[in-house]
Amino acid sequence: MMEIFINELSLEGQFITESEFRDAIKIFNSIFEVINQQIKTKELYKEDNNIYANYEAIKGSNFTYSLNQLKDKSLKTAFINIVFNRANPKEWRRKQLHSSKDLFDCLTVDNDYKNVCNTSLAEITERKVQNKQKEYLLLNFVNSSFKFVHPHINNCCLITVIKNNFEDNPICIDGVDSKQALEYWLESKLNINSLEYSVNAVKPPRDEQTLLQDTTRFRKTSFRYDERVIYYELTTSRYWYVDNLHEGKSAHLEVFDKRGIHIGEADLQGKIDLTKKDKDKTLDLS
Repeated sequence: MMEIFINELSLEGQFITESEFRDAIKIFNSIFEVINQQIKTKELYKEDNNIYANYEAIKGSNFTYSLNQLKDKSLKTAFINIVFNRANPKEWRRKQLHSSKDLFDCLTVDNDYKNVCNTSLAEITERKVQNKQKEYLLLNFVNSSFKFVHPHINNCCLITVIKNNFEDNPICIDGVDSKQALEYWLESKLNINSLEYSVNAVKPPRDEQTLLQDTTRFRKTSFRYDERVIYYELTTSRYWYVDNLHEGKSAHLEVFDKRGIHIGEADLQGKIDLTKKDKDKTLDLS
């Protein structure tokens, strides 16, 4: 049984506009969709609902007010349903383990420490201290100051907390702020490979489910075709994108030379079938 905490401290007024906050809510919803689909045995925890009013989302507005400001009311409803109703996180204060008299100093982006006692971060830290056999995960809103690069897991963060000034015994908490980060974490920690694409899938593969996830080989461009990002291959100057019209066994990528001329189709691992060259397919890269 793993324990997952929502980090209310990651609401720092980092969203300047309603649209930025809207996008952040969409990302947060997608994280919970993966949690509900992939993690069968879990305990979810959050702060007391009333305390969220103490944290800013849209700059100058608390979280509750910001949520009510969303023009897309269906998005607000989806957030409430996914995060608070269907997932039904418990309020950890009802069974609080950490003492309010202890110090829990979290390393900040300024390389300083901030006492986070009486927060979800302190509670998850105490629980990890008391039970090292469990897996613990902190869910952050995007663009927060908790984006410390994890040394071992792609896209994830690693948060360092010192309890009662015992600097020789820091407690490290894994955190995620995106669907992709969670997928990498699940693969690394729980051996759940949600990045693997199924031949029975009813949707085209995501970019990260193909060889395009290799950032040492490919670079995203500003170009798109049929809503898919076009990638530039650094060693060959070729252009690649996932064909958005095929899924499952038929899923493939389209490949073009540096002039935008089609040279063939490739499987998700990158093997190119030159017999699938189509002279009518070209890319406008101007």
